[in-house]
Amino acid sequence: MNSSLTYLVYFTLYTIVLLFFGKGGFKRTQNIRDFFVAVSSLGLLLSMATFTATWFSAASMLGVSGSIYADGYNTVLYAIVPWFTGATLMVFLATRLKNYDVVTVPEYFYLRYGSKFLQAMGGLVIVITYVLYIIIQIRGFGIVVSQFLDIDYTFATILIYLFIMYTTFGGLFSVARTDGLNTFLIITGAAVAAVLVLTQVGGITLMHEQASAISSRPFPGYSHVTKEGALLHPFSMGIYPPLLTFTSFFGWGLGLATNPQYAIRIASAKDTKTAVKMICYSVFLLAFVYLCMMVIGIGGRVLQPEIAGIHSVDEVFPYLINHVIYSRYSGLIFISIIAAAISTANSQLLVAASGFTYDIYRNLINPDISDEKMLTMSRVFIFVAGTASLLLSLNPPESLLIYGGYIWGVFTVTFLLPLYGGLLWKRASASAALFSFLAGLTVMAVFTVYSIETGFSLHHRIHPAFPGFLTALLVFLLVSFVEPNKASE
Repeated sequence: MNSSLTYLVYFTLYTIVLLFFGKGGFKRTQNIRDFFVAVSSLGLLLSMATFTATWFSAASMLGVSGSIYADGYNTVLYAIVPWFTGATLMVFLATRLKNYDVVTVPEYFYLRYGSKFLQAMGGLVIVITYVLYIIIQIRGFGIVVSQFLDIDYTFATILIYLFIMYTTFGGLFSVARTDGLNTFLIITGAAVAAVLVLTQVGGITLMHEQASAISSRPFPGYSHVTKEGALLHPFSMGIYPPLLTFTSFFGWGLGLATNPQYAIRIASAKDTKTAVKMICYSVFLLAFVYLCMMVIGIGGRVLQPEIAGIHSVDEVFPYLINHVIYSRYSGLIFISIIAAAISTANSQLLVAASGFTYDIYRNLINPDISDEKMLTMSRVFIFVAGTASLLLSLNPPESLLIYGGYIWGVFTVTFLLPLYGGLLWKRASASAALFSFLAGLTVMAVFTVYSIETGFSLHHRIHPAFPGFLTALLVFLLVSFVEPNKASE
């Protein structure tokens, strides 16, 4: 049996099982709270599964492994350390947010500050941000399926479009059930790939000894040649300076800490204790998977110091699976990448739908709309938003990891202070929340546009979420002291 046919068999089996797991959500979804937060009923195991699968996306599976292959351990400081720091902050979020019994994060803005406008602004940011971020999942799926099944990239992206439509239409009950399957596949696939790499490279010690001697360009067209010792250097021997690495925390780290897709996992857990355990236990699972990604990236570079046939870091892992560590287990690794893309895309589409129907339409236009009509509207929006992401993915970003950090930075400069400030500081005012939201977004937009116009040269010095956050923080504090919120928490 040739490799493409083997992968097709795995893909077909995965499709059948995913359809089976996803169908139960349709029966259990009766109202809008069922649809968006599973009526806050998820137990620990299902909460861990949906939290882990939502976290570990194509940016992690393809972006992290490929970036480590090209740049070494600086990627750990650039992305992984900020992610886990953000998870620590989420524990504090879990102990407070459950007290508000929200369906969406922007709904908290209304309950805490009494501002329908701020709730609507939050919904708008969610809609735009997730439509742009889902491109990452579609691109990741498209790269993998087009290479492994030897089909056109555009056709491959249509396949994930159909997958995420089906699983998202059933609401969070459906998403959570399929996330159980996807989490198992992600952990298993990553572990198998890491073992295959370590077996071929001769172990951890030998892998690092050989990695330290590599001095080459990882693939044609990459921005720089790896210096000897750079793969093991925390800042890639000066390629990624400390200032850029540090300020990336304000994109990836604080963005994750306030990201609605994770906050809603807190809201959907059956109680506060379950929510806290969900975060803590999931972090251990994720730490194991990221260790596997490190082995795959560094070990893959040792096995194949240069790859002539690819054009981006996101293509590294699929190439290694298909050409360097190919085995009878490659089909399992193949579907684990698919699982990572689908499990994040459907969660983000669901949150995006809540941003539009719950935080914008019902909040500002029709507060008396029935649950039945809201469910229909949500599913229509999922179709429209998913289609928009599909069309945008035809011209995808170069690096999923860098692009994702910019997108997550939007949540840092808009949601972080109104959310955490409101939960932890009684003096936080509605005006402070709104003005910091707008000021942070404006400053980050200016720095991002400047980065684009200068060919992203600014990217090599500072992450645009950093000045946006500092501006938002200054505004939040100044306005809160000038006009303190009279309402108690």
